[in-house]
Amino acid sequence: MDKLAYHLNKKKKAAKTAGKFLYYYPCNEEDTPDVWYGPKAYIVIEVSEAEWEALFELDKLEYNNTHKYQRHTVRFSDKDEDELTPKQREHRINKSIPFNVLADERRDKEILLSNLSQQDKDILELMASGKTQKEAAELLGVTQGYISTLLKNANCSVDDYIFGTWTREEIVWHCWNKFVNDGEMPYFLDVELELVLRKLFNDLMPFTHWFYSVGELFRHLLTYYYFDNDKMDDEIAEYLKTASKEDRQHYEDYYGDQPPIVGAVYIRLCREMERRKKVGLHDSDKLYTNIFAAVEKITSRLNVGVEEFLTKRFYPYIAKWRNKRMRQFYKAYTGKSLPK
Repeated sequence: MDKLAYHLNKKKKAAKTAGKFLYYYPCNEEDTPDVWYGPKAYIVIEVSEAEWEALFELDKLEYNNTHKYQRHTVRFSDKDEDELTPKQREHRINKSIPFNVLADERRDKEILLSNLSQQDKDILELMASGKTQKEAAELLGVTQGYISTLLKNANCSVDDYIFGTWTREEIVWHCWNKFVNDGEMPYFLDVELELVLRKLFNDLMPFTHWFYSVGELFRHLLTYYYFDNDKMDDEIAEYLKTASKEDRQHYEDYYGDQPPIVGAVYIRLCREMERRKKVGLHDSDKLYTNIFAAVEKITSRLNVGVEEFLTKRFYPYIAKWRNKRMRQFYKAYTGKSLPK
């Protein structure tokens, strides 16, 4: 992940064309870059706001997933406050973060600290001061593995509280935000949901046309997957009782031998699609066209085809990331490593 490109795109710079924004993509010298920042070259394209949002959502996932590794090995150190200009000091206070988000983070920290030993609190304080896991381990005479486990348990402590006291909507947003920031959800919900999506693959495309963004789709899927599981059998029975002969046959062909959760998610998506139709909403390919239009602009400047870009750059990254998460899931529930 190119850190500079991420921060350039984050600024959402207006383009010369009204209603368009600049999007920076790292490239090689032979790609005829539009701009250089030191030794780094970038092509710059104009995209619509919707295209910018789709691209930046993908950028954010990759950027934060990369930082997850760097936090294990790299110390992020800022200049001393005395060396910063007043303007730079002002920028260190991120006023773009809503107050309620800061309040939730503070509450999470208070919950976490109340359940930890003094040694564990000392470890978290060292990590918060900018130490890497390796440096904190050396200072306190523990292993890096211990610190890594502590941080995971700390997150679980906060998640336990959230899942026990927050509303359904708050829990779903908490899971989605963790997925965007860390590439994973509490309790391996991202892996479980991915497994369900694979079973729904044949029917997923029509559903996506009723959601305006990837985030909205996944939040809805998480709601359908996680909540009201005690009602699954009744929902399936009611659907099979009232559905048309054709719909019943489709369900039996594709979901009759699947776990009930898969069939229940399918039925809930069907009902959501019907609900949106009744309130006057219309299906749209906006979710896809925004992403593909932006990808085409990038690939045209890189002189590579869309298929080559996806197969050689994008898909390998996604596959490596999800396979790693799948191995973690398997080991957590079996105690064994997933066979290659």
